[in-house]
Amino acid sequence: MSGGIWIASYVLLWVAVVVLGLTVIALLRQVGVLHTRVAPMGVHFAGEGPDLDSSAPHADRFGYERRDLTLLAFTSPTCELCASLVPGLRKIEQSYDELQLQTVSSADDSAVFAAFKVRSTPYLVAIDRAGIVRSRGVANTLDQAEEMLAEVLASGTTSPTPPGRRRGATDS
Repeated sequence: MSGGIWIASYVLLWVAVVVLGLTVIALLRQVGVLHTRVAPMGVHFAGEGPDLDSSAPHADRFGYERRDLTLLAFTSPTCELCASLVPGLRKIEQSYDELQLQTVSSADDSAVFAAFKVRSTPYLVAIDRAGIVRSRGVANTLDQAEEMLAEVLASGTTSPTPPGRRRGATDS
């Protein structure tokens, strides 16, 4: 075999490596674009869950009347997003007087999952003091959960008291 064939094959291989490298860079850029489009979005409805403005099931178990807003976080033991989301939700709960967080695990509460028509996790349902579903949807990030809570609290449908009052806040 002549040396020209070997040189041509090396040149073609290097051209392929450069093309593949540029392709990877272009794909990484697209992932970044998708991330910026999805991250600020609030929870998204996945065609499941209870109907908005309907009565939520299991009022006796969760005690919706105890606080202005009850946030049910539906989780699964195998869900990595759930494992990272729940501690952040607990911190949010501590900062709002009117909020109580209840976690529902698919391993322990499949009947509750069925009653709320939830098929995927992490799924959040916001229920007011009267037991009415005010918001629901899949939340993959803490930002999405906070956006959902902000919308519900700002809507004023949770109670006659001013929405969004944080613990430790004082009147001016």
